[in-house]
Amino acid sequence: MTTPYDGKIGLIYWSGQSVSENSIAELAATIRRWAPNAKAVYVKTSDGDAWQGQFDKKPQMAINGAADIARWIAVLAEHGLEFHAWCVLKGIDIAGEAERVIATCQVDGVQSMLLDVEDGPKYFSGGAGDARHLIQRIRLGVPRDFHLGLNFDARGQHPKHIFADQWLPYVGSLHPMVYHKDFGKTIDVALADAFTVCRTMNKPIYPMLQAYGGVSSNDLRRGAEIAMQQHGAGGVSYFRLGTMGAVEFNAISAITLTPEPGGSSGGGEPEPGETVIIRPGDPDYSDGMYVSGQRWYTFQDMNGWLVKYKPQANPQQAYASYKPQLPQKGRYAVEVFVPNKYAEAQAVLYYVVTYENGRRVERKIALDQSIHYNEWAQLGVFDLDPTRKDDGRVNLVDYSIDRSVRRMAFSAIRWRPLTAVTPDPATPLADGFDAPIGTETERRSSKLWPGQWQDANGYLNRYQDSAGSTAYHTGADLNLNYPRWNMDRGAGVYAIASGVVTWAGRVGDYWRNIIIIKHDPLPDGTVVYSRYAHVENMRVKVGDRVTRGQQICVVGMSGGSGGNYHLHFDISPTDVLQTEPGHWPGTKREDVEKHYVEPLAFIQGKRP
Repeated sequence: MTTPYDGKIGLIYWSGQSVSENSIAELAATIRRWAPNAKAVYVKTSDGDAWQGQFDKKPQMAINGAADIARWIAVLAEHGLEFHAWCVLKGIDIAGEAERVIATCQVDGVQSMLLDVEDGPKYFSGGAGDARHLIQRIRLGVPRDFHLGLNFDARGQHPKHIFADQWLPYVGSLHPMVYHKDFGKTIDVALADAFTVCRTMNKPIYPMLQAYGGVSSNDLRRGAEIAMQQHGAGGVSYFRLGTMGAVEFNAISAITLTPEPGGSSGGGEPEPGETVIIRPGDPDYSDGMYVSGQRWYTFQDMNGWLVKYKPQANPQQAYASYKPQLPQKGRYAVEVFVPNKYAEAQAVLYYVVTYENGRRVERKIALDQSIHYNEWAQLGVFDLDPTRKDDGRVNLVDYSIDRSVRRMAFSAIRWRPLTAVTPDPATPLADGFDAPIGTETERRSSKLWPGQWQDANGYLNRYQDSAGSTAYHTGADLNLNYPRWNMDRGAGVYAIASGVVTWAGRVGDYWRNIIIIKHDPLPDGTVVYSRYAHVENMRVKVGDRVTRGQQICVVGMSGGSGGNYHLHFDISPTDVLQTEPGHWPGTKREDVEKHYVEPLAFIQGKRP
């Protein structure tokens, strides 16, 4: 497995007083009876520098040291359950907190440790230096191949407030809290938000889902399915035991797990035909030296594969390139096999070629080889298409700014597909049109525009545009200024109907970001394009298929001296937006009437 969580559903345990059971055996029996597909139990072992037992009122379940942890492991094992630890870190007593974590991880049978790092009262209150010293102390104290995960709130500024960049080099997986009901979001949107943030951190992602507060059984089931089938998660967990009854357990037990992806962490080749692997010496691998007199050193890893290695350098002396022959378009995890020797460097630079908004980019990823031991380490998850030049290619260099010269390994890299590719229907049909703004309930209502949203500039209205020029408006400028001004700032923007994204990028200083969708035809054959302008946090790219109601971005600010927060939205029955995303007729009223329709009337006549 890539991590200890692949192919597993985990349940979170907090403390004895949070559950009705009075012993570990009773709790294990409940899990086996009601959620037989759950394999892992995440048990809280410490809070800051204190054992969790200090806060537990049930002696049989309290954890006050290694002996209690060993008892938990033995009882859970009798019921076919794994013990995974979790703890809350505060950054106050660095030595004491690290000591509790290290003592836990050294107990035989502990499968992993989740480090719960949150900002706010009673949680992490240290600075960046405290975060760095704490995680380094933990990493040095636990076994080299022991798996640490980071459990955190991925929304907004939360990762910044816990200094996520200090933790990331030393953890092997991310476990974002996706408490969608508490966040006031649908499960689809909350998961999309979490994965959007976490994918930039280039670690395997295993969301922790909300199972308290009256979450519907449908959301419990769909949360796992969306995470694993749409976003490529290898598994999920639910917070928490003690809040789950028959309804929640029945929903979880109905989840069908995806197969464990890509072989084991101890090496070995995944199922043939599914994963592309390139090793030094293979036809799709190439390397070279910029400096004469330098040499490669080689050995064979535990799989019998050739590994090249050398000391890091400054300036750069060597490079390697891995160019995969991908079988099909899809989402792939790009992973490096890190051997157990000659992989000592702490910031090895890999460059993954990918396409963002139709533009070729090389994403730089620094991997700490020193913390891996005969295992696959993930560089990230990418949407790749073999028809695009070099898509998925990985370039590796020996450059380093470290004062200490360490050896680095040039080893195997693999591209592991996360989702099966299913062809689009031959002739998809739009299933109706909704407004692009408003809550889910508001968008489903008959009122347009929904809720308190207003159109500041109606279709064909003559006005002064953002550039200060007179123009006839092509659609609607949608604002929400109730109950206070600028309520539309950062509000969700949604696809009005099913279709394919034909543009997602910046167009000048007035339009700023624009998304354009070519919609599937209606039963009468009508095909239209919709444009969403002045937007931010774009979640889609060119070629993505979207469905009605799928969030694609948020409301941003228009450019120019008169810029303000609103969504410019229009609909075109021609293909002008296909070829000219920033099309603007200005004072040519006849061009507005030729290329655009009154969006309010159009949507009202095409409701689901």
